[in-house]
Amino acid sequence: MFKSNYGHKCPLHLQKVIYIIGFLLILIHQINGQDASFKERTSKWSSNNLPYYDDRRLHYGFTLGLNSTRFKPTFSKNYFSNEEDSVVSVTGTRTTGFTLGFILNLKLTDFLDLRLLPTVAFYQRDMNFVFKNSFTTTQTTESTFIEIPLMCKYKSQRRGNFRMYMVGGLKAAIEAGAKKKEKKDTELRSSNFDLCIDYGFGLDIYYPLFKFSPEIRFSHGLLNMLNKDDNIYSRSIQRISTHTISLFLHFE
Repeated sequence: MFKSNYGHKCPLHLQKVIYIIGFLLILIHQINGQDASFKERTSKWSSNNLPYYDDRRLHYGFTLGLNSTRFKPTFSKNYFSNEEDSVVSVTGTRTTGFTLGFILNLKLTDFLDLRLLPTVAFYQRDMNFVFKNSFTTTQTTESTFIEIPLMCKYKSQRRGNFRMYMVGGLKAAIEAGAKKKEKKDTELRSSNFDLCIDYGFGLDIYYPLFKFSPEIRFSHGLLNMLNKDDNIYSRSIQRISTHTISLFLHFE
């Protein structure tokens, strides 16, 4: 009666991204500490790298990210009806994806920047359905989104080669692939556009040749992503929204 889908595997490209990130981290470590004694390293960290970096009005860079994402469902009035094949449980499980993009940073004041970060994000979101007759199935939505976050970055006072910061703003996202068209109207389908509120925090680390910034960011979808199809999955849900936690590695 229903077709199960247990696709919980991460995208194959994710392994390549992990290797790239690992290689970059090793390279950074080598640049910072190659052929240096502990005393020399201490002296190097205590001096200011890129002392005039923050005087520039425009900065450019690129970013790599890993994300953990899910759909958050809101149940409809058809949820847990008296029918034998009614849905008794719907949960969105977190799956892992990755993000690649560019950075355009505009200095507004000494402590405030405006950032535009066009990115390409690869997601897989799973929804687990349990029916009254104990039947279970997983509906998987794989998608590639072009995302354009517009963020404000509030920075602390620079201390040596470190500076803490917070970010917040809005993110528009539109699906780039054709995954939605490949899915049948008997399956759970989602919209190809989303608008999210993003916020997070990070640390700027100044190296002699570039600035490296690890950042943790939270994203909450503001729109209803549910495609209203006449099937048991869509009828059981009134709304689905996106929730994502990401670790970004910025290089500027």
